[in-house]
Amino acid sequence: MKRILVIDNHPVMLKYMTNLLEREGHQVKTAEDGLSALDILETYVPDIIFCDMVMPRIDGEKLCRIVRSMPALKDVFFVIVSGVAAESEIDFRGFGADLCIAKGPFNVMSEHVLNVLSEPKRDALLDRAGEILGLESIYPRSVAKELWRSKRHFEVILDHMSEGMLELTSDRRIVYVNPSTISLTGMVEERILGTDFINLFHESHKQSVREVVEAIDDRPLKIHEIFPLLVNCKQVSLYILPVRDEDRLLYVVIMTDIGEKRVAEARLQQALKTEAIATLAGGIAHDYNNLLAIIMGNLSMAQEEIDPHSLIGGLLHEIEQASFKARDLTHQFLTLSQGGYPRKERGSIESLLKAIQGEAQAHEGIEYAISIQDDLWPVEYDSRQMHYAITNVFTNAMEAMPQGGTVTIQAENKVIENKDKKFPLLLDGGKYVRISIRDEGKGIPEEHLKQIFDPYFSTKERGEQKGMGMGLTTA
Repeated sequence: MKRILVIDNHPVMLKYMTNLLEREGHQVKTAEDGLSALDILETYVPDIIFCDMVMPRIDGEKLCRIVRSMPALKDVFFVIVSGVAAESEIDFRGFGADLCIAKGPFNVMSEHVLNVLSEPKRDALLDRAGEILGLESIYPRSVAKELWRSKRHFEVILDHMSEGMLELTSDRRIVYVNPSTISLTGMVEERILGTDFINLFHESHKQSVREVVEAIDDRPLKIHEIFPLLVNCKQVSLYILPVRDEDRLLYVVIMTDIGEKRVAEARLQQALKTEAIATLAGGIAHDYNNLLAIIMGNLSMAQEEIDPHSLIGGLLHEIEQASFKARDLTHQFLTLSQGGYPRKERGSIESLLKAIQGEAQAHEGIEYAISIQDDLWPVEYDSRQMHYAITNVFTNAMEAMPQGGTVTIQAENKVIENKDKKFPLLLDGGKYVRISIRDEGKGIPEEHLKQIFDPYFSTKERGEQKGMGMGLTTA
């Protein structure tokens, strides 16, 4: 005698299978869907499971995956009995089933079911390499084929939603999750399905969620982002939609990661601030260039009339050097403005780093350690802007060490691999030169970390003529 569990949402199919198997002297238990089957499997370990493919409240494929993940049930012989075998390609071996029998004439089905009960015949069936038994006795139905296609179509849509999507029973048990929910919770699907929805949340929020869900009537409910809930250390908001399915009440839950939304909003604010600075910088650069053209033009004519070795010639030379620096500053403004672009040239950045090292050594109390890889790859960069950016980082590093200390700079080749499609890096994969700068200061206070790239933010006192804030240190 074998212990057998039959799972099907159609009463006629359950009655047919029960009568067939009990006549052969076997013990039979039945379940009308995947969730009911999980309840039975908590206390009952069958030898064989016959399971429908398309069912409400956890279908046959997902149930098979759950069964295979349970140590006590991993060796159970699992048979899919499918009513859509002729209309769809079922990779039953791919999700862990042993055999698949097509639903068709009862006399044909009975033969295949009874063969499964006989171990010698069962072993022969297993050698038939993924073949669906009984397929030759049925014909594809256009309506069933269209319904199956429609089901797959909606699954593709749900699989690519950025929000988490769950389906709950009236007693809060989870019977469906999409990939975004799996990502949010950090749990595999097999562990989520069948569990209580409340268990997804942080311990401090479970009671609140329980009270909210128990109080839901037939109207949708939103748990707003003003009062976010914690799931896997992530802040989420919920939109719960009650749905009446014939005589059953179920809930569709949309779970949104508020953290990602807030990051997107912060990036938008940053972009708007940068755009405002760019517009201002473009206007200043235009007026500045006009003034510089007059100054440098007249300066050049004055130098032609004066002996360069005279006192006035020396003063004019100093004015000329200051004008060149002003011109470089204008170039930086243009790059920052909407219409300006860095003037990139391909070359080694080693000489630039060593030049900055020489400048930094002039500061009293500041020592310097530099490490540059011998075969450093050439890169495309704007030498003026890169000099300006790195110098500003150095200035900030030195200001962080008023009592003195060491600034360490390192340059090395780095290959970035960006193969993770689910969590991609901001950089494209490829070859890079990584420049790292480290000081021995006390570090940036935690409350300022979120603002270090804000172009308007600075901890310096108003009027201090020191390096610019990190937010404007761009190249």
